[in-house]
Amino acid sequence: MGVLFRILRLFPFRNKRIWVFGSWIGRKYDDNSKYLFEFVNAYHHNVRCVWLSRNPEVVKKVRSLGYEAYLGSSLKGLFMALRCGVAIMTNGLDDFCAVPWLGGAKIVALWHGVGGFKKIYNENYSGRKLQIKRAVDSLFNWVGRDVSLGTSEYTAERVMEQFDVTRDSIVITGQPRNDLFKETIDKGSLVSNVDFASYTKVVLYMPTYRVSPNTHKDVVKEILQELSSSEKFLEFLKRENILFLVKLHPLTQFAMESDNRHFRVLGDKQVRSVQHLLMAADCLVTDYSSCCVDYALLNRPIVFYVPDEEDYLSYSSLNDAYGRVVVDKAKNVGDLIEKISAGNVTSTTLLNELFEDASIVGTCYSENMYRAICNQCNLEVV
Repeated sequence: MGVLFRILRLFPFRNKRIWVFGSWIGRKYDDNSKYLFEFVNAYHHNVRCVWLSRNPEVVKKVRSLGYEAYLGSSLKGLFMALRCGVAIMTNGLDDFCAVPWLGGAKIVALWHGVGGFKKIYNENYSGRKLQIKRAVDSLFNWVGRDVSLGTSEYTAERVMEQFDVTRDSIVITGQPRNDLFKETIDKGSLVSNVDFASYTKVVLYMPTYRVSPNTHKDVVKEILQELSSSEKFLEFLKRENILFLVKLHPLTQFAMESDNRHFRVLGDKQVRSVQHLLMAADCLVTDYSSCCVDYALLNRPIVFYVPDEEDYLSYSSLNDAYGRVVVDKAKNVGDLIEKISAGNVTSTTLLNELFEDASIVGTCYSENMYRAICNQCNLEVV
């Protein structure tokens, strides 16, 4: 892979006005890539935008929306990969195809959730192990990039450590997917058989995926079983006419049914858009997930429900943002009820101070990224 990638850097026929987009290892039409793709298509016609995927259904869907899309493994997809001047990904080079035909193109990493508390990639290595990893990455790295997205100087510091990149390769633009927060939504179309208007408040619970190596149990499943069987919690939801809507992580292996109208559990495939779901919520309950960074932009209450914190910290690494932001935690059902009722926005404020740079507040994140890419490619902004 490394040899192929380097040879392709010698390919002389790349066009900096052709931008290819991909996301989620080619499985989805979603996330930051999707929103930037649609924005550039709509407002900047000097660029030819092409979606590459490894999933025929995704290609079909994108084409049905009126956009140009190909399988990355098709002849047309291969041609576009070889001709493009810019490749925009969320997860890695395998967003486009199983083979990295993109050597020589400007690789732009939008990622699938900037910020958060978990240590990833190089942050989990040190000493000789880090030296070995860097040596291997220098040969070929599926998450290698020329340009990285940031939302603040703090996130820029994290990206530098995580992916071993320089500060001048990181652009502070905000995440394109969060431009959606400036729009209005039709809550009625978000989830089938859920009448949002019939509730006084919608509380969205988005836990991160985790199976404890200490107990070998699915922690989220245990938490949900406790909540769904707690008379105190269910009575609270009924009394306050609250919809407690659970959105499971994509890696979650179990499904949970509930006939209680105040307690609903959604699998990943039941949700059309996570960003729309965040917009529909009056309060977010989460734990160690980076979704809180997005939701904080809505300036609404966030509750951190971490009954397994001691166990989780024994096997997982969190960066210093967790201690700086999560200062008021719910450790049991009683705490959770109390904090949902209080509607405190202290954590929200702390998140925005850390993860949202003052220079991008109120701006269009997609436009910021478009201009940053043009600047990196010496391409005129039109």
